[in-house]
Amino acid sequence: MRRSLPSAYVTSDSAPRFFRGALLPAPRARLLTAAVVVIVAAAVLAGCAGIWPVGGRPVPRPETSDEGEPVLSPYDGPGEGFVADDVPFIRVGLSHGVRNAALSCEGPYTVALFADSVETWSAGSGSKWRFGAAGGGITGSGPGGGFHMDEGTIRIRPSAGALLVFDGVRYRGEVELFASGQGSLTVVNVLDMESYLRGVVPKEIGTRPPEEIEAVKAQAVAARTYAMASGGKRASGGFDVYATVEDQVYAGVDGEDPVCDRAILETAGLYMTRGGEPIHAYFHANCGGSTEGRHEVWELPEVPYLKAVVDSPGEDKFNDAYCSGGSHFTWTETWDGNELARLVRDNLPRTASTPVRAPLGDLKDIRVTARTPSGRVRWLEIELTGGTYRVFGDKLRWLLRRPGSGRILRSAWIELDVERRGGRVAGLTAKGRGNGHGVGMCQHGAMEMARRGHGFADILSHYYKGVGIERGYGETP
Repeated sequence: MRRSLPSAYVTSDSAPRFFRGALLPAPRARLLTAAVVVIVAAAVLAGCAGIWPVGGRPVPRPETSDEGEPVLSPYDGPGEGFVADDVPFIRVGLSHGVRNAALSCEGPYTVALFADSVETWSAGSGSKWRFGAAGGGITGSGPGGGFHMDEGTIRIRPSAGALLVFDGVRYRGEVELFASGQGSLTVVNVLDMESYLRGVVPKEIGTRPPEEIEAVKAQAVAARTYAMASGGKRASGGFDVYATVEDQVYAGVDGEDPVCDRAILETAGLYMTRGGEPIHAYFHANCGGSTEGRHEVWELPEVPYLKAVVDSPGEDKFNDAYCSGGSHFTWTETWDGNELARLVRDNLPRTASTPVRAPLGDLKDIRVTARTPSGRVRWLEIELTGGTYRVFGDKLRWLLRRPGSGRILRSAWIELDVERRGGRVAGLTAKGRGNGHGVGMCQHGAMEMARRGHGFADILSHYYKGVGIERGYGETP
C-alpha cells in the first residue's frame, strides 16, 4: 500500500509504466544473442531480483536529537518504507564516444563480458581494468586476463558496499561499457534513482545550510522529475541522461552532501506531474525578478505549467523579488569592437535562425527587435555588411559570450547600449538581470522562500503552475 501524503499533494494510484525497471531498454548491441546466455547471466548474478540489484532493504528516517530536531546523519538509500527493488534505475552517460577507459574499485569487483557467451574475471581492491576501442569492438585487459570482442556488453560489478572509480570519481551502482561506433566507447553508470540524485542535487543547488532544506527538497523533486521525464531522450546513445549540463550535473559519490541527502530521503519517490505524466522540470540559478515561458526562450511548444511568474510576494518584481539578494540578480558586461566582431564571426553561424553566408563583413549594428512578456530578448538582430541575421531567445547567450572568459552570457534579459563609430559597432554594453535561461524554478528565489518559512510544495507550486505531486514508487513492506 502507499503511504498517505499531505492533502496538498495530488496523488495517483498508478505509476508511469517505466518505473518498474530501467528507464531505457537496452540498445540492440547489448542484447544477448541466445536464451542460454540469459540463463547463464542470471546464474552469474544470482541472488538478486534483477540484473542491477539495489539491495532490497528499507532504510529508516534520520534520527532526532533530544530537542526533536532531525540529526543530519549520512543518507543510506531510499526513504522510510521504500523497498529498494521498487526504485527505478537510471542509466547515466559518464563518457560517450571515447577511445579508452580505465576503471578500478575500492573493493573486490567483477568484470563480466556478455557476448556469444558469458565470461567473468575477478579483480582485487585498487586493481585496474583498461578498455579500448578496436574497430567496432572493444579490447579489455586487467588482472588475470584480457579479451577482444566484436560486439556485446561489459558489466563491472563491485562487491557489496564498494565504490567503482572512473576518471578519478567514485560511483555507486555498476558500470557498463559498449562500443558506440567505429573506434569509440560509451561508459554508463547504472544505479537507482535515489542514489543518482545524491550526486546531482548538491551540484545543481549547491551545499545549503539546514534552514534552507525546503529549497533543497524542492530541488530534489525537480531533479527527480527531470530525470523521469528524460527517459528515452538519449536512447541513441544507450543511456537516459548525460552527467553534464546537457541534462543535470552528476558528480557521483564525491559530490554528495548531508543536507542534500536528507532532502532526497524526505522526498523519496516524489515527482511533479501534469495529466499523469512527469513534467519538464527546468530550473535555473536566478530569474532576475520573473521567470519565463518555455516557448518564449526556446523554439519549443508552449506548455501550461511553464509560464512567466513574478518572483515576488507582491507586485514589485524587482525590489521585492525573492531572488533579489542572490548573485547575478543584476550585472553588466562590456565588449570592445574587436572582441564583439570576433564573437559574431565565431558564434553567429551556430546561433542564427537562418543559415549564415560568407563573407559576413563588418558589424554595422546590433539591436533588440522583440521582447518576451518578462522583458527578455525574443529576437536579437545582427546587421552586417554581408547581410542581416536574427538570433532567437536564449541562443543569444551563446553568441554574446562573456568578455575575457568565453563563458556564455548569464541571461537573455539585457538592455543594450551600442557605441557606433564610422558606420560600425565600436563597443557594446549589456545591462542584464538574472543568471540562466529563466524557465521553471529560480533557485535563489527558492532559497529565500525557504528562509521565509515556505515548504517545498509551496515553492514548487509557485514556479510550476497547475502541477500535482505524486509518489511514483515505494511500496510499504
